[in-house]
Parts: sequence; structure tokens; C-alpha cells
Amino acid sequence: MGLLRPRVGRLGGEPRRLLATVVTCPYNGHQVGWCKGMCTPVAGVGYCGRPAPHALVSRTQLAIAAQMAFQLATAE
Repeated sequence: MGLLRPRVGRLGGEPRRLLATVVTCPYNGHQVGWCKGMCTPVAGVGYCGRPAPHALVSRTQLAIAAQMAFQLATAE
């Protein structure tokens, strides 16, 4: 591409280096694209420190859990 200026000239100085922070899964040992749900999250945060999607509970799941707890409490 002869029409483009050299990279240094386009950026106005030295090219910037991108710093990527990669959080690896302690259970898989490498970077994964999606949480595999292998750890037991505490307060919605997995062992790696990221929010754990397998800890999310929907309204329906909360209602089912509340109903089951109510039935166990009234059966005793």
C-alpha cells in the first residue's frame, strides 16, 4: 500500500503497545472463552475473581427455591 504513510507517521510518534490482561481459569489452567462453571462461586464471584454466570439466579428460580423452602418449613 504505497498511499499510506509509515506507521510511525500515522500515529504521531512511537506505536502504542496494547496491554492485555488475561485472567486464566484456575481449574482449567488456561484462558477460556466462556465460564465452564467448575467452581463454587461466593457472592456471585468465581474463584478466578470474575463474575460467575453460573451463580446468576432468575426470578423464576428464586420463586421455586422460596416455594420449596416454604413447603419444607410447613411440613415439619
